[in-house]
Amino acid sequence: MRFPKSKSRVVAAAAVAVLLAVGGWQAFKPSGKPAQNTGEQKPGQSGQVQTSPSSSSQPAVNSSLPYIETAGFKYQEPSGWAQMSQKVLDSSGAASGIARPTAPAATFTLKVSEATPKDDNDLKNSILDELKKFSHFELKSASETKVDGEGGQKFVYNFSDKNGDNKVTQQMSVIVNKNKTYFLLFSSAAADLDKQTGDFAQILASFHFK
Repeated sequence: MRFPKSKSRVVAAAAVAVLLAVGGWQAFKPSGKPAQNTGEQKPGQSGQVQTSPSSSSQPAVNSSLPYIETAGFKYQEPSGWAQMSQKVLDSSGAASGIARPTAPAATFTLKVSEATPKDDNDLKNSILDELKKFSHFELKSASETKVDGEGGQKFVYNFSDKNGDNKVTQQMSVIVNKNKTYFLLFSSAAADLDKQTGDFAQILASFHFK
């Protein structure tokens, strides 16, 4: 079904919340492996942001990395990343989230909505309407993508505060699967993006719907 207008705005706005703004990195659990994780952590591989569903440069899944698992999906946690606290996930409406608490800092959050778009154009337009509300918003790319074989839309964009400072880059993949809409959101300081693309690609390559 189509996103109701009011609900669409709420869902999209929640999906693009900036978790990098959490002061003092209180979003993160203490050091140590969370109970849900299994396997030895290895350094993430370098790579580039995927901008096309036909790209062949996506890294292979590293079987030695631990997984974060829920009832509906799972994905790998790169070395140097940690799970966000449940308090922060609840406050942002995220179903799951991990982050790199040390420089270069970055976050990955996943939000799930019961609302689904009418079609790809409806999805794309609803998300772009919300993204354009960011201060100094700059759309870098909007393209079709696939996550675990499911098609959707991917948006890469910059924004900053009202003074034009603290520029952030986010990469968001929006996928409809089993009558739910999944928002996979990566956030990083714009200046650090090139240092994050390997980990971002690894997380997406390992992502699996259940």
